[in-house]
Amino acid sequence: MENDFRIKSVKVQNIELNRICRKFDEVYHEYAARCGISDASFWVLYTLCESDDIYTQNDLAGMWCFPKQTVNFAISKLVKDGFIRLEQIAAARNSKAVRLTEKGMELCGRIIVPVIEAEQRSLMGMSVQERELLISLSRKQYDNFKSEIEKCVNNIK
Repeated sequence: MENDFRIKSVKVQNIELNRICRKFDEVYHEYAARCGISDASFWVLYTLCESDDIYTQNDLAGMWCFPKQTVNFAISKLVKDGFIRLEQIAAARNSKAVRLTEKGMELCGRIIVPVIEAEQRSLMGMSVQERELLISLSRKQYDNFKSEIEKCVNNIK
């Protein structure tokens, strides 16, 4: 009987966690739409705004789990609109670095930086210990889930 309760409890908890994740996605999607950009464009700009690292189109697609075609389309539009530029990478013949233009930096200042600041303020509503616990438990759940999915894939074969 107790085991039945635990299974039902885990099932309910899993549904709630998935709903919360989807709600986060929905908030970002609605924000991007209100700004007049696609989800992929939002995450490309977010990444370029947040980091000084060099990213290729493939890097961005893998990082945000978008199909390469979706990222390529978003980048093409952002290039056309003058927000980003593509630069040849010396060590790689076929890869180009995706970089913000001055116009892109201005756009990021208006629409991306406020989101990053909102994210940070939302985390500041938690103690340091709560934030560390959130990260630790999220990472643990991800690792466990990835391992379980591998088992599922192996059982399919």
